[in-house]
Amino acid sequence: MKKSIRRVALFLLAVMLFLSAATPLASAAEPYWSPSASYQASTYYENLKILPVTGDMAFDTVSAALSQVGYHEGSSTRQLGGNGTGSGNYTEYNFAFGKIGGSYAYAWCAAFVSWCLTQSGAQASAGGLFASCTLWVDELREIGQYRTRSSGYEPRAGDLIFFRSAGTTRASDHVGLVRYVKNGRVYTVEGNSSDRVALRDYALTDTYIVGYGLPAYGTSAGIDRQKAEDRAVGVYVVTYDFLNVRASATASAAKKGTLSHGALVRVKTLANGWGEIEYAGGVGYISLEYADFVAPHRYSIRYVANGREIHANTYYSTDVQRVSALVPTREGYDFLHWESEGNVYEARDALPLGDHTLRAVWEERMVSDEPPLAVPDDDLPPSDVGEESITPLPPDILPSAPSRALAARHAGVVSGLLAACVFICCMRRRREDA
Repeated sequence: MKKSIRRVALFLLAVMLFLSAATPLASAAEPYWSPSASYQASTYYENLKILPVTGDMAFDTVSAALSQVGYHEGSSTRQLGGNGTGSGNYTEYNFAFGKIGGSYAYAWCAAFVSWCLTQSGAQASAGGLFASCTLWVDELREIGQYRTRSSGYEPRAGDLIFFRSAGTTRASDHVGLVRYVKNGRVYTVEGNSSDRVALRDYALTDTYIVGYGLPAYGTSAGIDRQKAEDRAVGVYVVTYDFLNVRASATASAAKKGTLSHGALVRVKTLANGWGEIEYAGGVGYISLEYADFVAPHRYSIRYVANGREIHANTYYSTDVQRVSALVPTREGYDFLHWESEGNVYEARDALPLGDHTLRAVWEERMVSDEPPLAVPDDDLPPSDVGEESITPLPPDILPSAPSRALAARHAGVVSGLLAACVFICCMRRRREDA
């Protein structure tokens, strides 16, 4: 009975959060709760506002978590901006989740994961929202969305990863989110890891891991976070205490400034492990050794023909976009190719990264105003049959196909009658001779 009451309460909480959530925009994330004043003034709130949204809930959940890397808990509700140095468990994520026992000061790893799921719109995907790792594991087991480490399950991006410290008798005492798996290790982002949001990695066989929660996220945009790391332009988060911004893509170049831990930057181009960014009204370069991929850039392509847009689509900077095989039409003209900023593109050509407006290029079809010339009989080619061939009947007196078939049947009947007469005469003569 208690379990049923608890499940109903969790369901109602998820519904309330869902109804209060703002619909995610295609370009940037929006908070689903009323942020505290200190959080609104923080770097982490700014990160959230510029965070691209792909619509892939698993990917966007992890992106939300990565946008908060470096956030540190505070010692009171006045320190919810993430820049505190205390250890009182006061965080914006607990503030968004709500009080427990009349206080916001409680262990916040599960509240952080709940916050990330709700930020991506996936709050109903993992059995509800929890501030307790043990209760979460119990619920996931009951609904069939839990796998133990010993089962051999290999986690996927967006999975919940549960841990249990040595000597702990509970099902779990810590939880984070899986970023990706590489070379037998699982890479994570976790809240309340040494009092902050931090990146970690573990061997898949590490006994500290007890199991994984498998949220029912739904469709995927197919973005591979691990493959995109240091190989795709997009938004990156600074993962070192500070990161120098250089005048060119080399460690010996002049320093233009620094970026702090947790800052999000838009990387425009990549070259030899360096990323080009906009900095101080100009261009700067950062070493991607000290920054991690968060989300791709989103670009649009417009196809314009006859003065109007006939097709449009979007794609991400992790993809190679090719020109559509679409062939527009225009009366009196032949379509040649597409053109954008002086460049010519044929169907299936790869496009450089960025926004594009492709305009149709035409060639006017040549039509002669003169009537066709009559050809004299003398200029006609000789016949294959010869001069004495039989002149065919004019079309108006040629028998039609049914007439020809009927004539053939009549001819067959006549032939049969003649043959019968000949046979009868022969038989009669033989009898007379006898």
